[in-house]
Amino acid sequence: MIVDLIDTFEQLDRAAGEWEAVYRADPHARYFVSFRFLRDWLQSFDSHWFVLAAKPAPKSSYEAFLPLRLRTYARPDGRCVSEILMAGNYGADYTGLVALPDRARSAIPALARSLKLMHWSRLNLDYVPADDMRYRQLLAHFKEPGFRLDSEVRVNQRDNVNNLVCPTLELAPTWEGYLETLSANMRQKLRKLLRQVEADPSLSITQPTAATISADIEAMNALWLARWAERKGTERAHRILATNRQLLLDAFGRGDLFMPVLRKDGIMVAALATLVDPLKKAALFYMTGRDESFEGPAPGLLLHAHSIRSLIGEGFRTYDFLRGDEPYKLLFGPRMQHLQCLRIATRSGLNLGDRLESRAIRSALTLATVAHRKGRFRQAAAGYTQILATNPNDADALYRYAQLLDKVGQADHARLLLRRAAYARTRTRADG
Repeated sequence: MIVDLIDTFEQLDRAAGEWEAVYRADPHARYFVSFRFLRDWLQSFDSHWFVLAAKPAPKSSYEAFLPLRLRTYARPDGRCVSEILMAGNYGADYTGLVALPDRARSAIPALARSLKLMHWSRLNLDYVPADDMRYRQLLAHFKEPGFRLDSEVRVNQRDNVNNLVCPTLELAPTWEGYLETLSANMRQKLRKLLRQVEADPSLSITQPTAATISADIEAMNALWLARWAERKGTERAHRILATNRQLLLDAFGRGDLFMPVLRKDGIMVAALATLVDPLKKAALFYMTGRDESFEGPAPGLLLHAHSIRSLIGEGFRTYDFLRGDEPYKLLFGPRMQHLQCLRIATRSGLNLGDRLESRAIRSALTLATVAHRKGRFRQAAAGYTQILATNPNDADALYRYAQLLDKVGQADHARLLLRRAAYARTRTRADG
C-alpha cells in the first residue's frame, strides 16, 4: 500500500470522487467523515489539517482516507510538542477512518507506518465507532515499549449523561409504521402534539430560506445561549455557537440542513437543526434552541416528531440523536450506537524522534515568540532552538533568536544568527 499525504484543497478536490465512492461503501462511515462535510469544515482551519490517503499502487484509486489535524503547544520548559486529532473535532459527533470494507486490513498497516514517520506526542482517536474493529487493528501497530495506549470515558458528572452513546432510530417506510414501534403512550403524545399545531392558527412550523437562514440561526442561537450560557460559561458558549453558526450555514449552502422553526404569532419559540446525509439517507439531529417561557405544546418533542415524519416522507432511513443518552431521546425508541475515545501517546511525552513536524513550525514560532515577549527567555530559546533543529534556515526563528541572545548579553552569537537570517531571506527571495 502507498500512502499519500493530502494537505491542499487542490489535492483534496481531485480525490473527491474516490472519497465519495469509499464513503458510500463503508458501513461504519457517517456524515461527519463524508467529503461533502469535511470539504467545508476543513476551511475553518489553516494548513494544519491533512489527510492520509492509501492506495495499492501509484495509478490506483484510493481505498482509505484518514482525515487529521495537528495541534501544537508548548511544554513548561518551552519545547513544543504536537498532538494529532481527528479532522472533525470539535464540530463532529463522529470521526475516524473511511475505507473500503475489504481493503481496510491492507490499508491500516500502511497508515500506521505513515503515522510513525511523523513527529507527534499524542494521537487522539475521539468518537470513533466502538463496534469498528479497525481501530483496534490500528492500535495493535503501536503496542511497543515507546507508546502508551489508553481510552477515555465521557460521562457528564452533573447529569450522568454518557456522551459515548448515540441513540439512533431505524426509520420505518411510513410515519404510521414508525409510530407502531413506540409505546402506546408515546404514540398518543406525538399525534396529539402534531394535531395541536395543525389546529392552532397562531402556531406554524416553517423552514429557513436563503433570505432568512442567517437570522434564523442567530435567533436559535440566542435561545440556546439563554439556556446554556450559565452552565457552560459565557466564553465557551460563544465559542460553541461560533463553530455551530458556520457549520450550519455551510450545511444550508450544500442543501444538507433540515431546520424546522416553530413560531407563535410569527415569533420563533423553538428551532431544531438537523444535518441530512443525502448519500446514506441519514438524518443527524445537531442542536436546538427553545424559549423556556413558551407555554404551548412541548416544542422539543413536537419538532422531533415533525422532523421524523417529514424525513420519513423523503425516504430517510435513520434518525440519529448524536452523542448523549438524555432520557427524552429514549422515548423515541432508539437503538444505542456506542463510541470510543482512544489514545496513543509517546511514553516520553515528547514528539516521535524528538523533533518538530515541519507543518508545526509556524505554530511553534508563535509560541516561542509569545514566551519571548513575556520575558520567558529560557522557554523562548528552547522553542527557537527546536525550530532551527528542524529547519536551520528559518529566517524568522534565526532573527528572533538573535534578538533574544542580544538581550541576554550574547552579542557575538546574536550577530552570527543575524547574518544567517539575512542570508536565508536573500535565498528565499531568490528562490521566489
